[in-house]
Amino acid sequence: MYSIEELANYISLEEIPNAWNNCFEKIKKSYNFDWLKKYDFGLILNYYELDDNFKERFMDELNLLNNDKKLNFICYIMYYILFIADNKNYYNIWSWKSTLNIFKNNGSYMIPVVALLCGYEFHIKNMKYRNFDNEQIALQKYNIKLVCTNDKIKYSIDGIRFSQMMWGSYFMKGNLIQIGRLQYEICVKDLDKLDKLDKYFEEKHQYVYIHIPRGKDLTEEDVKESLCLADKYIKKYYSELKNEKLAYYTKTWLLSPEVKEILSANSNIIKFQDKFSIIEYEENINDFLNFVFDVFIDKVDYKNLPEKTTLQKELKRKLLNNEKLHLGLGIIKNIP
Repeated sequence: MYSIEELANYISLEEIPNAWNNCFEKIKKSYNFDWLKKYDFGLILNYYELDDNFKERFMDELNLLNNDKKLNFICYIMYYILFIADNKNYYNIWSWKSTLNIFKNNGSYMIPVVALLCGYEFHIKNMKYRNFDNEQIALQKYNIKLVCTNDKIKYSIDGIRFSQMMWGSYFMKGNLIQIGRLQYEICVKDLDKLDKLDKYFEEKHQYVYIHIPRGKDLTEEDVKESLCLADKYIKKYYSELKNEKLAYYTKTWLLSPEVKEILSANSNIIKFQDKFSIIEYEENINDFLNFVFDVFIDKVDYKNLPEKTTLQKELKRKLLNNEKLHLGLGIIKNIP
């Protein structure tokens, strides 16, 4: 059996994730080289409506995994932490750094895709358990397809980043639904943040985290429609919450004070900001590079950032001036 250091070095992983160390002994006991052979990947790829080019590339990587024992084991580590490990190790995935150096010599970012799609059976089981209607099932499938393909489109990556692997698992584990323009995470994890939110309510609330997917404009009408329907559908799918008071919060660059300085009061982003009571700000640059500038590489020369929009231009100026940028943690004031 390989050492954890040997496996990390094999894919040029610069830092061994804590979850790998924490779970390694359990993973070794449950691992079998033939574990991938139980999956009908033709069925899985068709279910998520992935195209022929994607299927061909996926099957090439699968063939590699069935012939390379180290990569096979590495894929199983990812699968185990995604779908079997406890929450502490599962959420550790957010700290795994995706760089262009990883998989430089062996394998590719298609391995996280394989690990993710091995969660297909969990996805089917959880959608049935939650009694998702046809519309929600279609949205679930659509979002998994986006997860599997967006990094190729946006960053020319042969596969997906670790963060996207994690994101897809949210859907598969039944913790994330889409209602119109917004997405809602039901299983909230930021307990330290929730303590700060509690002081805004006299009564106990169950918290729901709002995610804002990329895509079409964040219009006031679409946001309002989604928020108005949120309680209804969350309590429909998550019956354990049917008698609970729900409170909605998020932490995002969209609630940034620097963004508010730049954009006019009539912009969709500022109208979105105005729906929240801001609890605190947290310094962060990476989210702006990712979501505003579509930058993947860790080390970025700010001089090369695009200036296609006013927001990009002004944020770039701030970065070049060594000014700090912040995410905002906010809670919805009132459901419209």
